[in-house]
Amino acid sequence: MGVPELGKRTYEACGHLCEAGCGIYADRPRSCRSFECQWLRGMLEVDGGVDLALRPDSCGVMFDYQAESAFGEMYMAWEVEPGASAGGHARAIIEELAESFLVVIVTRDPNGGQGPGERRFVGPPHLVRQASDVMWSRGSEGAG
Repeated sequence: MGVPELGKRTYEACGHLCEAGCGIYADRPRSCRSFECQWLRGMLEVDGGVDLALRPDSCGVMFDYQAESAFGEMYMAWEVEPGASAGGHARAIIEELAESFLVVIVTRDPNGGQGPGERRFVGPPHLVRQASDVMWSRGSEGAG
């Protein structure tokens, strides 16, 4: 994820990462504090138990819940491995979440560069339309 307060772009390694984890954990920026990995929170359970196959490094996607967005509650699905959102456990989770929430699937740059590739929206049709309209209007700004 990107951390604007640190100038860290999406899919770029954080300069504060150290052997023990986050080197500035006690003073981490707001965007880091608000990040909620759903696997770590125990929200991606199967039959009431933690399933290691749903861990981001196993399923290839990291899920982040966002309680407040322009579209209400939503989930971000950050691909850790290219194409992981299209199959296996990750796809099943996305399909289940998309029944009720907007899910934004963020892929890695297909050319191997830093930063995200594309964002796709899945979920209830009215939320997907709304999110697409917002992204379309942002994409057309400055195009003229």
